[in-house]
Amino acid sequence: MGSAEPFSAHGGRSLNHVRHATFRRKIHFGIPAEGTTGPGGPGTIGPSPRRTARGAVRRTAPHPPFSNRPLATRLVSLGALACVTVICGVIAWHVGVKVVYMRGHLLLASYTVLVSAYVLSRFGLAAFYRPPRDAGITPSVAVVVPSYNEGEAVARTIHSCLGLDYPPDRLEIVVVNDGSTDDTWDHMLKAAAEYPEGRVRCVDLGTNQGKRAAMAAGIRATSAEILLFVDSDSMPAPESVRYLVQGFADAKVGAVSGLTYVRNAEHNVLTRMQAARYYVSFQLLKSAESVLGAVTCCSGCFAAYRRAAIAPLLDAWEHQRFLGVECTYGDDRALTNRVLRDGWTTRYDARAEAWTDAPDRYRKFFRQQLRWKKSWSREGPLLLAHIWRSRTRALPSVAVQTIAGMLSPIVVLYSLTVPLAGGTFPLIYFLGLYLVSMGYALTYRMLRNDGMWIYAFVGTFFYVAFSPQLLWAIARIRDGKWGTRDAEPPQAGPNPGAVPVSAAAGADG
Repeated sequence: MGSAEPFSAHGGRSLNHVRHATFRRKIHFGIPAEGTTGPGGPGTIGPSPRRTARGAVRRTAPHPPFSNRPLATRLVSLGALACVTVICGVIAWHVGVKVVYMRGHLLLASYTVLVSAYVLSRFGLAAFYRPPRDAGITPSVAVVVPSYNEGEAVARTIHSCLGLDYPPDRLEIVVVNDGSTDDTWDHMLKAAAEYPEGRVRCVDLGTNQGKRAAMAAGIRATSAEILLFVDSDSMPAPESVRYLVQGFADAKVGAVSGLTYVRNAEHNVLTRMQAARYYVSFQLLKSAESVLGAVTCCSGCFAAYRRAAIAPLLDAWEHQRFLGVECTYGDDRALTNRVLRDGWTTRYDARAEAWTDAPDRYRKFFRQQLRWKKSWSREGPLLLAHIWRSRTRALPSVAVQTIAGMLSPIVVLYSLTVPLAGGTFPLIYFLGLYLVSMGYALTYRMLRNDGMWIYAFVGTFFYVAFSPQLLWAIARIRDGKWGTRDAEPPQAGPNPGAVPVSAAAGADG
């Protein structure tokens, strides 16, 4: 069936949210009203991010409780839940038959059993997901925004971060310019000047040193207890930080990932498939991982870390080397991996929401996917090497995820070439892929009513079809090129008025 490699994502409510909302409690984030296409109309997906003139996101009214929604909406959601349950039952029966009567090609049969069991475990674990309880804590938070050639987009992110519903004396914004060659620095200074002095700290690296260096500079520029990383094209919801920090009431938690929607989902078919993929990835896979206390990638576009968890490993992470070359991609997965290795728990909070842009051109999209696959190819085995002791309960999940993910391109190529060579058509494989795709699509439809569920179905086949790209990613794993950036320009000197990194206030401890 499909690749067991984690969805490359960053996309609200979990499975258990729907079930419990149905019978017991009001849900803050719910299914949009009938007839809507997404947040704020066409172009986005998820609860509507209403913006002020300067780009900050305003709080929106919560969706009505499940019991107050139209009967047709409730029936469709319950019907989708019933269909998902039936599909899981069919997959479980198929796994049982394969185990008892292991026949045919051993590799394909074993792969089918592994992936089917993995998919079933995701649905089962996600059903027990609960967001962190509201402990009422408000620790000091620094929002770190690394930026490179984002232009005016970085200003929108700054305004959005300043619109967060969080005590001003407990929140600071640190924006880092990673040697941009456009007008990004000017937009940073202009946006910062609109707020009282000290609310926004602008740091300029002078030369393009890479995202890790920018993130590390932001960390060293503040002494806040919680470090929230937000991409320069992302916009968090006003209440998102209040939700995200509640997970840190548990002293064992080192990082918490929020839920990210695709802001430009309605742009074309590609962005729609990504939007659906993101959403299912977060709400199914990250929910399941959170139950185990081991979210394997706290997505870089919107995730928070405890300073005490990352300060000791900051230098090693910033200057990580693999196969003799410096690691320039996969910063979020590598940082999460190291936090887990040090014995911390990582969680996911579906209530903490943000919006980001996804690639709308196939060339840029495939380059992004290549970078993510290179990151997974490096960090997946590294995670497997320590998870047996750092988070033992997650070992079976990580082991299957890693092994089946590595086998996925081989199985896909085998399934496509055997019929062409006169062999038997792998009907069971494609039937299983169909069931898994439909399970994802119906899960999406169960949780959301925005007409995008079909793209979760089509998108699963789409992502599986180019899974052989993993082989090219492994071959190019030592290539540190970013892929989605333009060719590197000549390095420029520090911008006038820049805050030198060495003079940035705040300790690293």
